[in-house]
Amino acid sequence: MPYRILMIAPTSFFSDYGCHVRILEEARVLQKHGHAVKIVTYYKGRSLPGLDIVRTRPTPWHADYEVGSSRHKIAFDALLSWTSLEAMLRFKPHVIHAHLHEGALIGSVLGAIGRAPLVFDFQGSLTGEMVDHHFLNPDGRWYPFVRWLERRINHRAHAILTSSHAAVSLLQDEFGVDAGRVIAIPDCVDTTFFRPRAEADRGELAAIRSVLNIPAGRDVVVYLGLLAAYQGTDLLIEAAQQVISQRPDTHFLIMGYPGMPMYRSIAEARGLGDHTTFVVASCTRMRRATCGWAMWPPRPSCRRPKQTAKS
Repeated sequence: MPYRILMIAPTSFFSDYGCHVRILEEARVLQKHGHAVKIVTYYKGRSLPGLDIVRTRPTPWHADYEVGSSRHKIAFDALLSWTSLEAMLRFKPHVIHAHLHEGALIGSVLGAIGRAPLVFDFQGSLTGEMVDHHFLNPDGRWYPFVRWLERRINHRAHAILTSSHAAVSLLQDEFGVDAGRVIAIPDCVDTTFFRPRAEADRGELAAIRSVLNIPAGRDVVVYLGLLAAYQGTDLLIEAAQQVISQRPDTHFLIMGYPGMPMYRSIAEARGLGDHTTFVVASCTRMRRATCGWAMWPPRPSCRRPKQTAKS
């Protein structure tokens, strides 16, 4: 039986990082199985072909914002709540699929109104991310309340999806969620888009090497993702320095945002300017082609176990 699924995504879908890739691939798989998917999200972000995306109205006082925690997200989520309610009344979903804790909180209320079960796509600890973004002090007076709220949200969902077994353990051990309600669904990518290099790619890869000034004959290590201290980008550069000292025929191609100028400067200060190339991650064609180079894809992180970058 085909289902109508209302996805609530409290983020600027679509942008080029992990949380959004998960939302995208889940929506596409559900569509391939004959289900109708409507995604409600913030007003910024790229629209993609084949997806039914409903966006909130913009806030007049804060048109531009960066990834991560912000006090302005309270207003964004208020607008998202109203837009989601309107979408639910028109769409009449069989299932509400909410991403992130903010989405799950909104989805739990809408699910009660529309009598639709809530599936919560858990993408890491709410309090953990707020601490990582220096938005919440773990020793401050608000931390216990936010931790309590996080626990309540976790227990409101009929089913919780995670992308790792570490996240399953986190939900069970720290929040007391029943094991029968948590399902680990590992992250994946579209293998028709991201795939190992083939002989037919040789010319395209050579052309991109030339554009990026990557010397011929070097093994290329590709990183694609957010550039931030909590993502371990500092550790990635430290690791690159160690690798290059032993393997001078290695080149690091680092694609992502924000913080690129800062991390390029750090790499140059460590003497890695000739062995690193920084590229904004929004060039889809270059992402697909350059990922075919990867000798190994690094995934540094300073955070406790979770699935991927979010927000």
